[in-house]
Amino acid sequence: MATAVGSEPSLGITQTLSRIPIAGALGRVFARFVGPAALTAAGMIGAGAVATRLLAGAWFGFDLLWVALYVVPMVVITLDSASRVGILSGGRGMFEMMRTDIGWLLAWGVFIPTILVNIIVNMSQMSAMIEGFYGAFGMLPPSGADSRAGLALVTAAWTAATVAAAVFGGYKRVEKIMTGLLVVILICFIVVAIKGLSDWRTWVALGRGLLPQTPPPLPVAGSAAVRDGFTQILAIAGQALPPSVFLAYGYLASNAGYTASDVRRAFWKTVQNLGVVWGLFSVVVIVAGATALHAVYTGDGPEYLGVRHFSQIESIPVAGQVLGPAFPGALRFLAPRFFSIGLIAAAFTTLISVSLTMTYFCLDMARKDWRFTKDNRLFKTVFALWIAAPALAAPFWQLPALLKAILAMVGNLILAPVAVLVIMFFVNRKELGPFKANIGRNVVLAITFLFALALVANGIRGLFS
Repeated sequence: MATAVGSEPSLGITQTLSRIPIAGALGRVFARFVGPAALTAAGMIGAGAVATRLLAGAWFGFDLLWVALYVVPMVVITLDSASRVGILSGGRGMFEMMRTDIGWLLAWGVFIPTILVNIIVNMSQMSAMIEGFYGAFGMLPPSGADSRAGLALVTAAWTAATVAAAVFGGYKRVEKIMTGLLVVILICFIVVAIKGLSDWRTWVALGRGLLPQTPPPLPVAGSAAVRDGFTQILAIAGQALPPSVFLAYGYLASNAGYTASDVRRAFWKTVQNLGVVWGLFSVVVIVAGATALHAVYTGDGPEYLGVRHFSQIESIPVAGQVLGPAFPGALRFLAPRFFSIGLIAAAFTTLISVSLTMTYFCLDMARKDWRFTKDNRLFKTVFALWIAAPALAAPFWQLPALLKAILAMVGNLILAPVAVLVIMFFVNRKELGPFKANIGRNVVLAITFLFALALVANGIRGLFS
């Protein structure tokens, strides 16, 4: 089995971070986590994750914390099951296995909508990077015909930077970039929640948020629009249960050169990165949104860029005020800028992760070599196209970046039940030997399937009610 090149130049970002005391300490901790799980965790801490959780906290307080936490064991077990299938598949990709072992109709039936959904996902990530760029200067992106040249220039620059960072190197290089950026993202959002978690009343409200509930619709102040609690549940679950990530995890494990002897080690890395790091991230962002936005922008308090009430929050510069309590008074103006930089990093990681995933899928469906190595030029070409095409189209989709991300996550959820069933089918085959799914694993996978199916069914019912 071909593996990524073993010798890669050291990354400047890792060296720079290591000189920062907090970042250096976290970097040494996360260095042990490098691998497909770290790559996936970094990719899942993207603009969609930030938008769904931060706006859930800003709009509904702690009411939706339960969704973000309850899906964590579902994600860990489903991804580890996909990892086992990939490691023990004999070098076959998931779509090849679906096509030959189940049927070509299923493979194409999953592949085509996955392409459409992930085009939207990548557009939303680039939109977040663009809006984050302007937010770093305390501004909203310009609107109108006169702004197109400036937006096009910013978009082209970010697209070129992303392609250059992602494509010029092998799998191991991308893996290191993702892990380094994961450290940056975690530092940003841990700082955000420090003050909120220091108040004991926050822990009481947080405890109440663990009880499953659907908050009532929230009218937007000064508008006829409404923030729907169930739609936000769909968005959080859609981001947490992405079918493309489930189906791609086996490719990542195989591309990393894992063998049967690595199965148990891969499981614990998944627990560390997805269960602990990503789970902690989910809590931190909701806590930040609830304490620094929901509890502050009540209509009688501060105003920023025309927003006085938490129901009106939907842009990145305004959402960036979430960092305000973490800064001393004289430096509070840095809050939206720091947030914007963190969101740029988050969107960057997801843009690369999704493009990598879709490159695996496209080459596998085309019966080409899907392994990310230094010599695989076709992989690099398709990888670059998956980054560039949706990114360059992003400015033409006129919708706030955070709302684009939520829409993309809702679309993601639709295929989740199918992806879980496919993984269940393969992880229960006798060819896996001692790593075949046991009763406990099958129970969690079944719960994951039923949870995703129930959300999709309720969402469809809501469209026609």
